[in-house]
Amino acid sequence: MSTAGSVGDTGTVSGRAQRLDIQGLRALAVGLVLVYHLWPNRLGGGFVGVDVFFVISGFLIGGHLLAELGSTGRIRLGRFWARRARRLLPASLLVLAAVTVAVLTVVPLSAREDFLHQVAGSALYVQNWVLADQAVDYLAIDAAPAPVQHYWSLAVEEQLYVALPLVLVAGLLLTRGRAGQRARRWWPVALLGVLAAASLAWSVVSTGTDPGVAYFSTLTRAWEFLAGALLAATRLRLGPVPRQVAGAVGLGAILVSAATFDGGAFPGAVALVPVLGAVLVLAAHDRGPVAWASTWRPVSWLGDVSYAVYLWHWPLIVLVPYVTDEPLGTAHKLAIAVVTVVLAWASTAYVEHPLRSAPGLRGGHRGALVLAATLVTTLAVAAIAVLGARSAVREQEDQLAEARARLLSGDADCLGAAAMDPRSTGCDDLGDTLVPPPSSASIDDYVDPDCWAFFGVTELRLCGFGSDDPAAPRVLAVGDSHSYGYLPAYESLAAELGWHVDVATRAGCSWGTRPQGGRTETYAGECSEWKQALAEHLAASPPYDVILTTADQGGYLAEPEAGETAREATVAGHHEAWAAEIARGAVVVALRDYPAGAADVVRCVEEHESEAVARCSRARDEAIGPFDALARAVEQTPGSALVDLRDLMCTEETCLPVVGNVVVYRNKAHLTASFVRTLAPYLVERVPAAVERARRSAPGR
Repeated sequence: MSTAGSVGDTGTVSGRAQRLDIQGLRALAVGLVLVYHLWPNRLGGGFVGVDVFFVISGFLIGGHLLAELGSTGRIRLGRFWARRARRLLPASLLVLAAVTVAVLTVVPLSAREDFLHQVAGSALYVQNWVLADQAVDYLAIDAAPAPVQHYWSLAVEEQLYVALPLVLVAGLLLTRGRAGQRARRWWPVALLGVLAAASLAWSVVSTGTDPGVAYFSTLTRAWEFLAGALLAATRLRLGPVPRQVAGAVGLGAILVSAATFDGGAFPGAVALVPVLGAVLVLAAHDRGPVAWASTWRPVSWLGDVSYAVYLWHWPLIVLVPYVTDEPLGTAHKLAIAVVTVVLAWASTAYVEHPLRSAPGLRGGHRGALVLAATLVTTLAVAAIAVLGARSAVREQEDQLAEARARLLSGDADCLGAAAMDPRSTGCDDLGDTLVPPPSSASIDDYVDPDCWAFFGVTELRLCGFGSDDPAAPRVLAVGDSHSYGYLPAYESLAAELGWHVDVATRAGCSWGTRPQGGRTETYAGECSEWKQALAEHLAASPPYDVILTTADQGGYLAEPEAGETAREATVAGHHEAWAAEIARGAVVVALRDYPAGAADVVRCVEEHESEAVARCSRARDEAIGPFDALARAVEQTPGSALVDLRDLMCTEETCLPVVGNVVVYRNKAHLTASFVRTLAPYLVERVPAAVERARRSAPGR
């Protein structure tokens, strides 16, 4: 959100004077965002306030650049960027510094690395791309919102502050001496129009195919910024009555968006509603309800501090629960709103305004020094955040190694899953020590990229271990990330039983013949390609003796054909794939999916440790969903059998976050490698029994 000087109807900069209607529009935009973040259930579309800010910034910055271009025939890039740095970076860096201190002080170690990496991304104004990357990270499925997550919109604007003047300078160089006076006036409009149309088209396409990235991408958001710049470039003039109508219609479009949008298919074409609404309010200038409300001093004052309100509100929303150790209630939210306004006033009055208006910091060499100082400060904040993140990771790794060595090398009879075994007797008292340390649970996974195909990978990645004896049973373990998570147990299975085990797993893909849905069409298509590669591998290889498979039962279902449901299609896809390999001589053993943890299970265990079972357990019927495609497919497929390990994680009423002093989950959807290792003896025991059951039920055997 820019707080740059305002522009008049002609698009020329009008000194320090501020158009009250712009202040009112800012107040509306930040109010929508604040209410949305505090009470998302009350104002589900309040996020459109960010889109309104994009339009305002494009209008102001575009108007400034075009006014300079029209009056001087050039754009002084250094001066422009120095002004942006002087106006935007001090308050931004102040908040980032405060957040860094808070993260290092009150945030649990398990979240510290990600939070500090996002601080660094925000300081360097690439936060939108950090979040776009996380939006496609299958294994960051339950990453807690960072206290600087809202900097993504500032990153988009800063990137456009760099790109737009460069584009205009390039256009100026291309048209200089080649166009008449009229063409020189209108080429910026044509250029901005083409770029805006291209960005809007890409936004529509990308929102349909890759919505997680589209939401944060500069390329899909640029048209909103350019819509404001186009309004400034066209110098649109309306009569009093049309301005009145435009102001009312524009405000209505924004409010309807805020009241009815839910984030689906956004930004895309639906973002036209709030964006054009903001354009109409700006075109109305001093007419319409926003302009009228702006004459009320509290409204214009909120507009004046809107940038700081935006900076401060989200860190408070995220960090306060870490201090109070309880979810935000109404009293907390009201207090956050008040504190946000107070901090916004203080930082605006004592940081932003003084640096913006100090005569000694304007232009010339002093302006260059200010720019250099802010850039050095930016890099310093980013470096401190990165070093803090690395320190957090090292501390987690050291804790993990120490705890594993201390407990896993002992003779504890009831460590992990064994504590749930009714045959276990005389269990050692392990005290309150947990493996892995809860602060390190999020990194306690087993990594072998040779066995794992992530999003973007469609070829079959196959790894193998165990016996090299040609006579040894050949086993294939296949499935999605839930199968991949069993790698430590598969190794034990191969070693204990003398089997050779191949592993082929892919993010979000279960073993079946039917195409699966996905978070985007792209991912769904990639999954289908991987399934085809798997089918080709099976067809080209001698039949496996045993195929082990499992899949997230809360994951993506198969695409239904005419007359069937998605659940029926999923079961049918499993049956068809399994039956084909059973007909070739294999047997199929399905590992029943494990229960899902609560959304905040890692943080909960870290905060409560010795009381984690009492405080962080989940009701069994919530942790285990009602639909089990694997179990249904086993019922329909002779030659297959089911292995159920849920008795090692759940009682009759609840599913546990800690079993036998071992932390079960590294995130809500995946097990820690430490706990999987304690499950290995039970796989070694139960899988061969399931293989025998499957063989007895196989057709013709």
